[in-house]
Amino acid sequence: MTTTEFPAAGPTAGLNSQIALRANPLVLRNSRFLCWLTRGGSVLVGFFSVCMLIVFFTNLKGGGFLNVFWWLVGALSFAVGAARCWELGRDMLHYQIQFDARGVSFNLGTKKHPDELFLPWDEIAAVKRRRAGNVQRFWVEGKDGSEASFSSFTFFRPRKIARLIAARAGLAIEKI
Repeated sequence: MTTTEFPAAGPTAGLNSQIALRANPLVLRNSRFLCWLTRGGSVLVGFFSVCMLIVFFTNLKGGGFLNVFWWLVGALSFAVGAARCWELGRDMLHYQIQFDARGVSFNLGTKKHPDELFLPWDEIAAVKRRRAGNVQRFWVEGKDGSEASFSSFTFFRPRKIARLIAARAGLAIEKI
């Protein structure tokens, strides 16, 4: 055995991969471009809603009842979708998760109503995942009962974030 096979002495001696990961601070936010693209899509969907409403009014006099009814349902559905996309893009701009050597800090609220939670690395009890359809939801549970939850409606890549948290906490993601 040569001397190069022994671990080096010094301040970094004995560090494992978890501690090395925790030492690098990291802030995760949604892409501003994608958030604005979501809001731009809502404007386009709103335009389609107005167009469908115009078709509804033009068919009101001569169209059959079902034809007129379905154009109205379509216009209202698109209007609700446009409002939801606008709200989703606005809210996703402010969500962030910050990693540092002490733990993970979640800021999943808005500017007016911040919803913040800090969990030290050794206080994280579990990282859980549930998938329903095309939506993935993750929970980071603390040993004191506190929890932070995020989904694909909160972050564009929630699974990547959950993997980072689980790796830094030294846990596996549990499927529920």
